[in-house]
Amino acid sequence: MQLVWLVTGASRGFGLELVKRILARGDRVIATARDISRLDPLLAQPDIDKTRIFVLELDVTWPSNVLQETAKKAIDHWGRVDVVVNNAAYAVSGPSEELGADMFMEFMKTNFAGPINVNNAFLPHMRARRSGTLVVFGGFAVYKSEFMGIGAYSTTKAAVHAYGETLSAELAQFNVRVLVVSPGTFDTSPRMTVHAPAHPIADYDAAREELRKRLAMRPHIPNMGDPARGMDTLVDVVRGEGRAAEKGEGGKMPLWLFLGDDSIAAAKGRAEALRDVAEEWKEVGAGLGRDDA
Repeated sequence: MQLVWLVTGASRGFGLELVKRILARGDRVIATARDISRLDPLLAQPDIDKTRIFVLELDVTWPSNVLQETAKKAIDHWGRVDVVVNNAAYAVSGPSEELGADMFMEFMKTNFAGPINVNNAFLPHMRARRSGTLVVFGGFAVYKSEFMGIGAYSTTKAAVHAYGETLSAELAQFNVRVLVVSPGTFDTSPRMTVHAPAHPIADYDAAREELRKRLAMRPHIPNMGDPARGMDTLVDVVRGEGRAAEKGEGGKMPLWLFLGDDSIAAAKGRAEALRDVAEEWKEVGAGLGRDDA
């Protein structure tokens, strides 16, 4: 079956690679971006079938009513949308104390509230059809966040994971699937930058410099993930073919998709750490029920 996809943040990074992989499979795609002119280089490529791509302006921070109008344009173009992929996000690093609650909430507006409002704009359509797939991009930082500088970003992604997990339970009755994607370190651009605070805290100067060095080394990580292969795998899982053929029979799909060896290792490590702490400290936290007379 030919699927109709909608991808947010489609002008670069994972979003752009996903659009290419969708078209390579013969599906149709609604590629959205805040600045649709950034998709011009893709449309100019001679091997792109322009009859299967529709470019649409969309900013995930728009008010809900505007997103609903945009969703109607998307649905009207081909009569349906089968898969909505919430990819748009941004990342700035820095000590949590320096970033403050205002910066945390700015991250939340794009990385967390954005997917909620985009999904809600399409859910009436999917519920009516009793069919659809919602994809939300989390990240492996959710499982490996115990180092300086990624507090705001990992907080938003942890919220996305929790939202996707609950949403999956709520929408199962309507045959609408939810997939939480947790990518590891892939060669995508732009990359995370270090926040330049108006009033830096001197105690964090050394740690901030170490963070800059770590981010500068990121492009040189050996065997970094290939975005094209990662997004090809995502399409496999949604379609139940290729790498996911044996596991995806009958439309079966996992709740979480860990992309990359480092993401898989981080998820396993967090699960093991939780198990170990729960076991070691069980005598402290257990048996706290009320002693009813």
